[in-house]
Amino acid sequence: MLLISSCGNKEATTTTTTTTTTDPAVTTPAATPATTAPTAPVATTPATTAPAASAGAPLSAAEKAQLTPARTALVMANSAVKSGDITKAKAQYTKFSALLPALQPILKAKAGDSYPAIESSLAQVSTAMSSATPDKTKAGEGLTAAIKGMTALIDRK
Repeated sequence: MLLISSCGNKEATTTTTTTTTTDPAVTTPAATPATTAPTAPVATTPATTAPAASAGAPLSAAEKAQLTPARTALVMANSAVKSGDITKAKAQYTKFSALLPALQPILKAKAGDSYPAIESSLAQVSTAMSSATPDKTKAGEGLTAAIKGMTALIDRK
């Protein structure tokens, strides 16, 4: 058995073994190179998660059915903000907020590059609606942007 290794360098080791049978004329090399080199970590993506493309992927019929009531609640909240009915707007946004945890995985997986804009506009609405005196302008801007993003996602083909 022959073992070759470099002094102090653990990056590469090669082992070669030669086996001889009882017949001296037959020599079978059992060369088994065993090279060990440092490897870079490999990023893996779970098979159940679709990669987020810049345009995102189209929604299935079931996903559209889940997102549509949420978008409707946002549209109704926006209409209420525009008409000055903050109580109704808060109620509709609360309805949307209750649906959001179930929708978040769909939005993240399918919205692609537009997801951060949707998330940011929803954060703007939450901040505007949660203050003692709701900021109708900021709430309206956030609702309009969120509705636009969700509509584009739902209507994507």
